[in-house]
Amino acid sequence: MNAAALALTNGSPMSTERRPDTAPPATSAGTSWLLPSEPSSVPTARRLALAQLSAWTLHDFADDAELLVSELVTNALRHAGGPIRLTLSLCSADRAFRCEVADEDPGQPRVRRACGDDEGGRGLHLLDLLSRCWGSTCTAAGKVVWFELHPPATALEAALEEAPTTP
Repeated sequence: MNAAALALTNGSPMSTERRPDTAPPATSAGTSWLLPSEPSSVPTARRLALAQLSAWTLHDFADDAELLVSELVTNALRHAGGPIRLTLSLCSADRAFRCEVADEDPGQPRVRRACGDDEGGRGLHLLDLLSRCWGSTCTAAGKVVWFELHPPATALEAALEEAPTTP
Protein backbone atom coordinates (compact mmCIF):
# COMPACT_ATOMS: atom_id res chain seq x y z
CA MET A 1 0.00 0.00 0.00
CA ASN A 2 1.58 3.28 -0.98
CA ALA A 3 1.27 6.62 0.79
CA ALA A 4 -0.56 8.21 -2.14
CA ALA A 5 -3.40 5.71 -1.89
CA LEU A 6 -3.72 6.37 1.83
CA ALA A 7 -3.62 10.12 1.34
CA LEU A 8 -6.59 9.93 -1.00
CA THR A 9 -8.76 8.47 1.74
CA ASN A 10 -7.47 10.51 4.66
CA GLY A 11 -9.98 13.32 4.32
CA SER A 12 -12.87 11.43 2.78
CA PRO A 13 -15.70 9.92 4.78
CA MET A 14 -16.15 6.18 4.78
CA SER A 15 -18.80 5.12 2.32
CA THR A 16 -21.92 3.70 3.94
CA GLU A 17 -22.27 0.87 1.43
CA ARG A 18 -19.01 -0.58 2.76
CA ARG A 19 -20.69 -1.19 6.12
CA PRO A 20 -24.02 -2.90 5.42
CA ASP A 21 -26.76 -2.65 8.05
CA THR A 22 -27.93 -6.20 7.47
CA ALA A 23 -26.20 -9.31 8.67
CA PRO A 24 -24.01 -11.04 6.10
CA PRO A 25 -25.01 -14.34 4.53
CA ALA A 26 -24.45 -17.56 6.40
CA THR A 27 -21.15 -19.29 5.85
CA SER A 28 -20.76 -22.79 4.51
CA ALA A 29 -17.27 -23.64 5.71
CA GLY A 30 -15.07 -22.11 8.33
CA THR A 31 -12.77 -22.38 11.27
CA SER A 32 -12.15 -20.37 14.42
CA TRP A 33 -9.37 -19.85 16.95
CA LEU A 34 -9.28 -18.24 20.39
CA LEU A 35 -6.19 -16.06 20.75
CA PRO A 36 -4.81 -14.62 23.99
CA SER A 37 -4.72 -10.86 24.51
CA GLU A 38 -0.99 -10.51 23.93
CA PRO A 39 1.20 -9.11 21.13
CA SER A 40 2.25 -12.58 19.90
CA SER A 41 -1.35 -13.13 18.77
CA VAL A 42 -0.84 -10.80 15.80
CA PRO A 43 1.77 -12.93 13.99
CA THR A 44 -0.10 -16.06 15.09
CA ALA A 45 -3.30 -14.74 13.48
CA ARG A 46 -1.42 -13.95 10.27
CA ARG A 47 0.07 -17.47 10.14
CA LEU A 48 -3.33 -19.07 10.81
CA ALA A 49 -4.98 -16.99 8.08
CA LEU A 50 -2.28 -17.80 5.54
CA ALA A 51 -2.42 -21.49 6.36
CA GLN A 52 -6.22 -21.56 6.03
CA LEU A 53 -6.16 -19.65 2.73
CA SER A 54 -3.55 -22.10 1.47
CA ALA A 55 -5.73 -25.04 2.52
CA TRP A 56 -8.61 -23.47 0.61
CA THR A 57 -6.28 -22.75 -2.37
CA LEU A 58 -7.12 -19.04 -2.19
CA HIS A 59 -3.54 -17.81 -2.68
CA ASP A 60 -4.55 -14.72 -4.70
CA PHE A 61 -5.88 -12.98 -1.60
CA ALA A 62 -3.17 -13.98 0.85
CA ASP A 63 -1.43 -10.58 0.95
CA ASP A 64 -4.61 -8.53 1.47
CA ALA A 65 -6.02 -11.02 3.98
CA GLU A 66 -2.77 -11.17 5.94
CA LEU A 67 -2.60 -7.38 6.22
CA LEU A 68 -6.26 -6.95 7.18
CA VAL A 69 -6.22 -9.80 9.72
CA SER A 70 -3.17 -8.19 11.28
CA GLU A 71 -4.93 -4.81 11.48
CA LEU A 72 -8.09 -6.22 13.09
CA VAL A 73 -6.23 -8.32 15.65
CA THR A 74 -3.94 -5.37 16.49
CA ASN A 75 -6.99 -3.14 17.00
CA ALA A 76 -8.59 -5.74 19.27
CA LEU A 77 -5.39 -5.89 21.34
CA ARG A 78 -5.17 -2.11 21.63
CA HIS A 79 -8.81 -1.41 22.46
CA ALA A 80 -10.14 -4.49 24.24
CA GLY A 81 -9.15 -6.72 27.09
CA GLY A 82 -9.54 -10.45 27.14
CA PRO A 83 -9.28 -13.11 24.48
CA ILE A 84 -9.79 -12.50 20.78
CA ARG A 85 -11.64 -14.90 18.48
CA LEU A 86 -10.46 -15.11 14.87
CA THR A 87 -12.93 -16.77 12.52
CA LEU A 88 -12.30 -17.42 8.82
CA SER A 89 -15.04 -18.70 6.58
CA LEU A 90 -16.27 -19.08 3.02
CA CYS A 91 -19.65 -17.59 2.10
CA SER A 92 -20.98 -19.61 -0.80
CA ALA A 93 -24.08 -17.42 -1.34
CA ASP A 94 -22.10 -14.39 -2.47
CA ARG A 95 -18.74 -16.03 -3.17
CA ALA A 96 -16.77 -14.34 -0.39
CA PHE A 97 -13.89 -15.10 1.93
CA ARG A 98 -14.86 -13.66 5.31
CA CYS A 99 -12.75 -12.82 8.35
CA GLU A 100 -14.23 -11.94 11.75
CA VAL A 101 -12.37 -10.75 14.83
CA ALA A 102 -14.39 -10.78 18.04
CA ASP A 103 -13.33 -9.03 21.23
CA GLU A 104 -14.84 -8.02 24.56
CA ASP A 105 -14.94 -4.25 23.95
CA PRO A 106 -18.45 -3.01 23.04
CA GLY A 107 -17.06 0.22 21.52
CA GLN A 108 -17.49 0.35 17.77
CA PRO A 109 -14.44 1.12 15.60
CA ARG A 110 -14.11 4.76 14.58
CA VAL A 111 -12.26 6.06 11.58
CA ARG A 112 -9.73 8.69 12.50
CA ARG A 113 -7.58 10.99 10.43
CA ALA A 114 -3.96 9.94 10.63
CA CYS A 115 -1.16 12.41 9.99
CA GLY A 116 1.88 11.41 7.98
CA ASP A 117 4.03 10.64 11.02
CA ASP A 118 1.35 8.89 13.11
CA GLU A 119 2.10 5.27 13.93
CA GLY A 120 -1.57 4.26 13.95
CA GLY A 121 -4.95 5.26 12.66
CA ARG A 122 -4.85 3.71 9.19
CA GLY A 123 -6.32 0.25 9.79
CA LEU A 124 -9.93 1.12 8.95
CA HIS A 125 -8.79 3.02 5.87
CA LEU A 126 -6.98 -0.13 4.75
CA LEU A 127 -10.16 -2.13 5.34
CA ASP A 128 -12.06 0.28 3.15
CA LEU A 129 -9.45 0.19 0.39
CA LEU A 130 -8.77 -3.54 0.23
CA SER A 131 -11.98 -5.31 1.20
CA ARG A 132 -15.20 -5.66 -0.76
CA CYS A 133 -17.12 -4.75 2.38
CA TRP A 134 -16.55 -4.57 6.11
CA GLY A 135 -18.41 -3.71 9.24
CA SER A 136 -18.85 -4.17 12.95
CA THR A 137 -21.61 -5.89 14.89
CA CYS A 138 -22.38 -5.59 18.60
CA THR A 139 -22.57 -8.85 20.53
CA ALA A 140 -23.59 -9.70 24.08
CA ALA A 141 -19.91 -9.97 25.00
CA GLY A 142 -18.48 -7.07 22.94
CA LYS A 143 -18.27 -6.78 19.17
CA VAL A 144 -17.22 -8.50 15.96
CA VAL A 145 -15.35 -6.57 13.27
CA TRP A 146 -15.39 -8.31 9.90
CA PHE A 147 -14.37 -7.94 6.27
CA GLU A 148 -14.96 -9.84 3.04
CA LEU A 149 -12.72 -10.45 0.07
CA HIS A 150 -14.05 -11.89 -3.16
CA PRO A 151 -11.80 -14.42 -4.90
CA PRO A 152 -12.36 -15.53 -8.49
CA ALA A 153 -15.42 -17.79 -8.66
CA THR A 154 -13.45 -20.82 -9.85
CA ALA A 155 -11.04 -20.64 -6.90
CA LEU A 156 -13.85 -20.36 -4.36
CA GLU A 157 -15.87 -23.18 -5.93
CA ALA A 158 -12.83 -25.45 -5.69
CA ALA A 159 -12.26 -24.44 -2.08
CA LEU A 160 -15.92 -25.04 -1.17
CA GLU A 161 -15.81 -28.51 -2.74
CA GLU A 162 -12.72 -29.42 -0.68
CA ALA A 163 -13.81 -27.81 2.60
CA PRO A 164 -15.68 -29.99 5.06
CA THR A 165 -19.14 -28.77 5.95
CA THR A 166 -19.60 -27.57 9.51
CA PRO A 167 -22.66 -28.65 11.50
